[in-house]
Amino acid sequence: MRKFNTLRVRLVLWTVLINAVLLIALGSGGWIWLRRVQNQELNDTLKLTAAQLAAAVDLVDGQVIVPASDTATLLERGVFGWVVDNTGEVRATIGRASTILRPVVTQGQLLDMQLDTNEPIRVYGFQLGESKSIVEVGISRQSMEQAAQRGLLAFVIIMPVVLVLSALGGLFLSSRALSPIAAITTQARRIERDNLTERLSLSGPRDEVRELAQTFDEMLDRLQSAFETEQRFTSDASHELRTPLGLLKAQISLALSRPRDAAALTQMMQAMEGDVDRMTRLVETMLSLARTEVPLSSLVEVDLTELLSALVGQMQSAHSAHRKISLEAPPMLNTNVMDDPDRLTQLFMNLLDNAVKYSLEGTSIHVCLSEQELGWSIAITDQGIGIASEHLSHIFERFYRTDTSRARQTGGIGLGLPIAQAIAKQHGGRITVQSVLHKGSTFNVWLPKRISC
Repeated sequence: MRKFNTLRVRLVLWTVLINAVLLIALGSGGWIWLRRVQNQELNDTLKLTAAQLAAAVDLVDGQVIVPASDTATLLERGVFGWVVDNTGEVRATIGRASTILRPVVTQGQLLDMQLDTNEPIRVYGFQLGESKSIVEVGISRQSMEQAAQRGLLAFVIIMPVVLVLSALGGLFLSSRALSPIAAITTQARRIERDNLTERLSLSGPRDEVRELAQTFDEMLDRLQSAFETEQRFTSDASHELRTPLGLLKAQISLALSRPRDAAALTQMMQAMEGDVDRMTRLVETMLSLARTEVPLSSLVEVDLTELLSALVGQMQSAHSAHRKISLEAPPMLNTNVMDDPDRLTQLFMNLLDNAVKYSLEGTSIHVCLSEQELGWSIAITDQGIGIASEHLSHIFERFYRTDTSRARQTGGIGLGLPIAQAIAKQHGGRITVQSVLHKGSTFNVWLPKRISC
């Protein structure tokens, strides 16, 4: 049953059905037109013949005389006829009319009838001048009926042949058209979790099938990228958790290995508490990163100037003894956008915290808000250690750290910048960075303008 439900079979069946409908419509129309033309020609012949016969008939001393030349012309046309006077008496016959029972027709009447031999004929009545006499002429319809029957028979014979040929042609064309799809199906079945690098790479004309294959390849690229990101995230997360867990287990084993005094146990518990804190921060950060992958549900109007001013004030209060943090914003300008204030707060806090961690004591951190044509630009500039050029393209990758030992000292786990970038992209924006090693870095956040409805 499956074989009869394939796209190829359905295409062939549709092709045959459409051709059958077209053939029936064209055949019916052609047959109706042919019958109409035949009937019109037959009627014209009878009317012309009746008019000619009426003009040729002479009445001499009560006798009806039909010239032989006119009679011969009528016989050549296969026409026969009667001349009937006003009493209904037949005064003369032409051709084989003498062997046929005369039908009764009136002036201008056309009558179809069948003879005793089942031969179909058509008779027409025409009045002779001012008299009441009638000229009745008839002609056989047998040749016309036979021609129509032969045409109908030919159509009945030809139609199945044409449908069979259309089915074969449809099967050939559908096989040619669907062969790339069959190749796509075969190749797609070979692509599994362990070989996502394979692609369809379909060649040929740039038609819908090739566009489908290219779209499928693009989807595989995204799947491969997502799968590789997931693998890296899982590996990095397990590595980050394995280290504090290993240290925690070692501290517990060491504490249980022999009796210790209260001071030693306190020191060990403090070390274990630090490992637990590190794991807690890691889990919370991973949950925060997972939330950035959820689409935004509700947006509210946020004043960027007010938000940045509050965050800069908080950071300045916390680090006033070591660094100066300033904000430059356009005065008397509406800087409202439609965004999620909590996630925007997390974005800028991550960038400000990163600037504080990696800037030198006694230096300044400058935040500048400026308007662009389609959005707002927020530049956060520090005078810190900077980022080497080979690291710039990787700093937004999850768990990536330019200096592992320094990152552990500052408590970083390599997720702050990826979270900030993910939040920016959630809002239709982006983050770029320019940095010079040992001189400082500038993180530029671009957010699109949104008009409140």
